[in-house]
Amino acid sequence: MTENNSSNISTDTKLKDIDNYIEKTIENKFNILKDSIKLENKTDNNISQLTVFELYQNTIQYMIDIINDISYFLTMNPSGYSNQEYRKILFDIFFSKTRILYTGIVLIFISFIIYFIDDISV
Repeated sequence: MTENNSSNISTDTKLKDIDNYIEKTIENKFNILKDSIKLENKTDNNISQLTVFELYQNTIQYMIDIINDISYFLTMNPSGYSNQEYRKILFDIFFSKTRILYTGIVLIFISFIIYFIDDISV
């Protein structure tokens, strides 16, 4: 009787261990999926959901990316392009769908600087 009771306890322990393992595995996979969804949602934020600090960071990163893209384009020997192709590539660099907001922020900032310089010089 004790052998049967012992085997039942051993079987119950094994089943609990298996249940715990399955539960932890499912929980880990769910957390990984949840984190990846958060990352995808974070990259697709609306402007109304961005903080000022995020706008600042993204604008600085935008300027770095623009400088890198333009320097890469100029090292490719752009003399082989027609004027229309050359302008199209530059417009694509500045006004791509992900960069258009930050282009506007930089242009507004530059316009304020020009306004104050013009106001001071008068």
